[in-house]
Amino acid sequence: MFNTPETLLSLAEVAIALAGFSAVVVVMKRTTSGKWTRGDADRFHGMAIHAVFAVLFCFLPTLINVLVQDPVGTMHVACAVLGVQIVGHCIGAMRLGSSGLVAKISLFVGVLFGLLQFTVFTDWGVQRELELYIVGVLWHILQAGILFVGLIWIAAERIED
Repeated sequence: MFNTPETLLSLAEVAIALAGFSAVVVVMKRTTSGKWTRGDADRFHGMAIHAVFAVLFCFLPTLINVLVQDPVGTMHVACAVLGVQIVGHCIGAMRLGSSGLVAKISLFVGVLFGLLQFTVFTDWGVQRELELYIVGVLWHILQAGILFVGLIWIAAERIED
């Protein structure tokens, strides 16, 4: 269904574009008030981190394949690394003071998804390693996009008529 190198390269390009948008956010935030709220700073850092991880995980299977030289083994190891990273990232983000209830619920779903990624490594009946891995990379891109929208969203009470 997927052509692995082309799909992952396309996802890396999207992640790099999201990281590029972070520069736009920095310029816009600095010119308007010059000050950042804790929530905005956490969203900005999260957006940049998710974009970087998305790019890293797009190239990780290629790097692992150099050492393992077995496509199935490569995907097992890549899924395990991605799963551990997602679980660790979600638990760390839950501990941030700016994470509200909705964010903590979505992060809990991320923990469950990260554990599902890790089950590929243990070979507990998961058959679609590549598709699950691509969905894991997309999770990072989606999170970066959501954080970007959260940064640029202007609340109705802040709009002057």
